[in-house]
Amino acid sequence: MPKDKKSCQKTKSDIKTRRAPGPYALFVSSMRKNYRGSFTQFSKCCAATWRQLPESEKEKFRKRAKQQQKKPGPKHEPKSLAFLQFVSRTYECLRRKYPEWPSKKIREQLMKNYQKMKCKCAKK
Repeated sequence: MPKDKKSCQKTKSDIKTRRAPGPYALFVSSMRKNYRGSFTQFSKCCAATWRQLPESEKEKFRKRAKQQQKKPGPKHEPKSLAFLQFVSRTYECLRRKYPEWPSKKIREQLMKNYQKMKCKCAKK
């Protein structure tokens, strides 16, 4: 059965930018504060205004973009990184403790342990 549409949609907090915005993106965000209407009309208006903007005005946005590129952004670790680190710590431990278990059983146990965030085996 397909998942709910709501569970598949990403919220703004789920979407993380990977780099600083460029000069045009900064210009568009400044225009967005003042414009009310459809997105199509808004994008056409922004493009036309940007093309007619004098170089001195564009230079202001270029400087802001360069300043934001120099700022170090927050470091985002992938959500799967924590699970991979957990697996690398506990897989061998489970393999030594239960050598007769097939890989599937170990994977299932890893998932259970990860969900509890506890390793059942002794740390060495």
